[in-house]
Amino acid sequence: MTVRPLTPADLDAHCRVSSSAFIWDYKPGEETFPEDDFLLGCFDDNGELMADLEVNLREAAWGDQTVTCACIGGVASLPHRRREGAVRKLFEELEAIAEKEGWAFGALYPFSDAYYRQFGYDRYFHSLRLTVPMGVVETYASKAPKAALGRVSLYEGGNAKEAKDELLRLYNAYARERACMLLRDASNLGQFYQKPFEKCEYTYLWQNGAGEYRGYVMYKVDREKSAVSVDEIVFLDDAALQGLLAFLRVYASKASSVVFQQLPPDTPILPALGEYSAMRAQLRFGPALRFYDAQFSPLSMPKTPAPQLWDGF
Repeated sequence: MTVRPLTPADLDAHCRVSSSAFIWDYKPGEETFPEDDFLLGCFDDNGELMADLEVNLREAAWGDQTVTCACIGGVASLPHRRREGAVRKLFEELEAIAEKEGWAFGALYPFSDAYYRQFGYDRYFHSLRLTVPMGVVETYASKAPKAALGRVSLYEGGNAKEAKDELLRLYNAYARERACMLLRDASNLGQFYQKPFEKCEYTYLWQNGAGEYRGYVMYKVDREKSAVSVDEIVFLDDAALQGLLAFLRVYASKASSVVFQQLPPDTPILPALGEYSAMRAQLRFGPALRFYDAQFSPLSMPKTPAPQLWDGF
């Protein structure tokens, strides 16, 4: 067997492997080669592509350092070529590349923990899905200090350079406080909701009384479930958290609850709202990681909380 990076000439073979593994309708001529990702394939001695995987390289926070994370996805093999060791060969080569290139760690979402544990990937971080009755949010907001009211502004994408810069700054400042959290740059602006009136997805930035941006919240309103679904909430201080929570109560007439989809287990939102008996928390398992370099490991991890968000792969 031979393992090598895939090229655009391998597009048809790649799509056949992916289609048969993930069961999607492949129509030759309609797909394009994913230029932004690194694709690695395992071929048999006759040149047939048996299995492949995709890697999207992202910068991640490690204390004050910026390290490289290999976000792994699309691990696929032809059904009739499974159990021949092709996937193992891929991960052996990936580890060798990671050591050569100096990548700190790799991350993937396993369909089976036992399966990926044999390649060295295991779960390290988890998150909470927190459901809060709107009445609890209203009670909290009514007691929030006036300084927390601040000002919110809707982000609509387009040419709003100041808002874009502030969203990236806020996100990355928050990420720096958390171990292994992925960083964002201008290429990741699509992670922020920016078409509120077309898609009914909203991003609001929060400013304090001095006009400083200190947080943002991204959410959708699910009218059928009578819920505000918060996909991201980022805050750099207590006032920003108070202001964002107070803002969410504007949907009291349309939603009976606020659902925070991803929160770190140590989130200050829990003690801030306080009514534990009224809230419902569900543990959600995060990605599995493998640390490629000995200097980056669970034992050497910065003394910072687990990440809130894993996006982009």
